[in-house]
Amino acid sequence: MSPSLSRKIPFGPASSASGSAAATSASGPGLAVVPDFMCAMELLRRRRPATPAELRATGFATIDDLVQALADHLKVPRLRLAGLDLSGPLATALPQAQAEKLRMVPVALSPGEITFATDDVTRIDVFDWLAKELRCEVVIVASTPAEIDEALARLFRDRPAQTSEVDAGASDVSAEEIDRASELVDRLIAHAIDARASDLHIEASPRGTIVRLRVDGVLRILDARPKDPHAAIVSRIKVLAQLDIAQRHSPQDGRMRMHGVDVRVSILPTQHGEKAVCRILDSSRAALPLSALDFEAEDLAIFLDMIRQPYGLLLVTGPTGSGKSTTLYGAMNDIRSDEVNIVTVEDPIEYQLPGINQVQVNPKRGLTFATALRSILRQDPNVIFVGEMRDRETGMIAAEAALTGHLVLSTLHTNDAAEAVTRLTEMGIEPYAFAPALVGVVAQRLLRRVCTDCVERYRPDALEVATLGLAELPPGTTFARGRGCTACMGTGYRGRAAIRELLPGNDAIRRAILARAATSEIREEASRQGFRNLRFSALRKLFAGMTTTTEVLRLTRP
Repeated sequence: MSPSLSRKIPFGPASSASGSAAATSASGPGLAVVPDFMCAMELLRRRRPATPAELRATGFATIDDLVQALADHLKVPRLRLAGLDLSGPLATALPQAQAEKLRMVPVALSPGEITFATDDVTRIDVFDWLAKELRCEVVIVASTPAEIDEALARLFRDRPAQTSEVDAGASDVSAEEIDRASELVDRLIAHAIDARASDLHIEASPRGTIVRLRVDGVLRILDARPKDPHAAIVSRIKVLAQLDIAQRHSPQDGRMRMHGVDVRVSILPTQHGEKAVCRILDSSRAALPLSALDFEAEDLAIFLDMIRQPYGLLLVTGPTGSGKSTTLYGAMNDIRSDEVNIVTVEDPIEYQLPGINQVQVNPKRGLTFATALRSILRQDPNVIFVGEMRDRETGMIAAEAALTGHLVLSTLHTNDAAEAVTRLTEMGIEPYAFAPALVGVVAQRLLRRVCTDCVERYRPDALEVATLGLAELPPGTTFARGRGCTACMGTGYRGRAAIRELLPGNDAIRRAILARAATSEIREEASRQGFRNLRFSALRKLFAGMTTTTEVLRLTRP
């Protein structure tokens, strides 16, 4: 059984259930002050003692009254730590640095269970996280801040300070530290935008904070700095994204807008501290017409025919960051009009499109892809965009919608177009459910373009030609590469171009799907009809001087 949090305690007589006067009479005779537990918790969480006036303002006469009332309110035992024996193995139950940061004192040990005293009994997420890290039951009791300070001093007296490998950045961050980090966060976001980065990574390492940018699909280090301000940097990002800065042991997702650009934020607790990833959402990409998305002329004609069908299922596949959403946003831009009702269900909504009804998935409130799709079908749609085909239920509803007069656009994570058929069947969607509705599958990747400021032409040698799977090249053929300059930050690449393979859902392909043909058999059938794979598209970009052999080999296979 996995560890869980318990609020029972085996102390019995040692806990004080009858302690101080009730809070309702704390402020003196004749004054019935209703306890303000929210303000009371703020008094406990800060590092300086509360004044008598501050205590009276929250409805309590003493800090002991406050802790007792809060313990009674939350049904947590109250334990007085003065004189409690903290010798023996208690000092090794939790490393000193960890105990001091979390302000938690181990007060009792038993097989499979540790009891901790703390002055903030509301941190359920911390207690659950600690139970998982220590792999035992965690029992919580309430004590005053002064008792915690005195007990920590006694517990670790004459012991060398310890470090903790389970600390995930749980140190408290003051408002002043967050304010000081404000300028740095602003500068990092601005630099990421100027560098055309798709993502900004801020991650903690044993030696410090590492800042990296993903530019043209490749990560590169921007900065390295001491670890001390790391928690403040992450907290500042949380404030901007309207996330919980007190929540440090669970992932969080949010959104903010800086320098006129939407930024999607993801926070993840790691071994050495929280990692923040800021995805820069370039809204101009959502407004791009299909003609600006690197379609070959023949492929564009096929794709336009697919999206202008009155009904059917169109899938765009590829790994994360391969431009699938951009292509489908371009498709919706092409077909939207006052006469067409387009509804999307996405997680998250990356770009906002005028004239299109967009729905954000919210599983915590019961709004999943499947439930949203059911409601959308009652909204008289012409075109439905499903952000991602994730499960059988979503796939079945989408396929049924495609069969009943709706054009359904969606994405899948597969390596090529033919594998999309296999992925759907692996999800439990029977071929008869989607094959008749299949309009087509488009697989795509984004390869880096050679920087036009430092491009040079050269003759490839025989080994380079052979690695491409080619016997020989026409005489005089040259390839392009970048020497590296300030414009491309020394990489030789600047910008990206899309390569695609299009698998039309014609009668022959549908018959192969219904016959449960293997992926290789579907590819062979498509090849007999003129299908050209991703490698073919990449080689055309190579011969046109747009990219390099390295990029062709990195992203495609023969």
